[in-house]
Amino acid sequence: MVNADQDPIELVPADHETWRERFIAERDRVRDALSRAGLEDDCERIAHVGSTAVPELAAKDSVDLDIVVADDAVGEVSQVLADELGGTRVENSGEWHPVFREHDGQRFNDHVFAASSDGWKVSVITRDVLATRPDRREEYERLKREPAAEHDDLVAYSEGKSAFVERLLEVARADDVDTSCPVPPRG
Repeated sequence: MVNADQDPIELVPADHETWRERFIAERDRVRDALSRAGLEDDCERIAHVGSTAVPELAAKDSVDLDIVVADDAVGEVSQVLADELGGTRVENSGEWHPVFREHDGQRFNDHVFAASSDGWKVSVITRDVLATRPDRREEYERLKREPAAEHDDLVAYSEGKSAFVERLLEVARADDVDTSCPVPPRG
């Protein structure tokens, strides 16, 4: 069992090329598992998100994937991934089930999102703004280091970043960032 809450929150120096290669391998494993289960048509996109998807950004050594599926397929897809690839599946809501996995020593957070969910859109937009705005990337890294140094509480660590992510969405709206998905409306 992989439990995301039991790992220490430790940021490591950016290793974007390695993380990108590991994302590609995990994406291919996910596609293969969905194909074997006959669910490949339910998968709309698989994106590398989170800090490991942003060049020059320190991150926890855990590669995040957003697996965007048909709205009615979240439960089935996440269960297939947990059964076929291993890991711990969490039913956060009807539109988001993460599967926390490890493969060959690399941790993965395979986030299965309903296509209509804003959650995956926020991930993609955050990645795109951080990749194109070095000032925001540096600010974000400083912000992440504070809670990471203070405790190993994943919830508190995530909550400490929420206000910053909201500001990034405002930057995306103001700068009309060219992303692969629309910026979710406010509120």
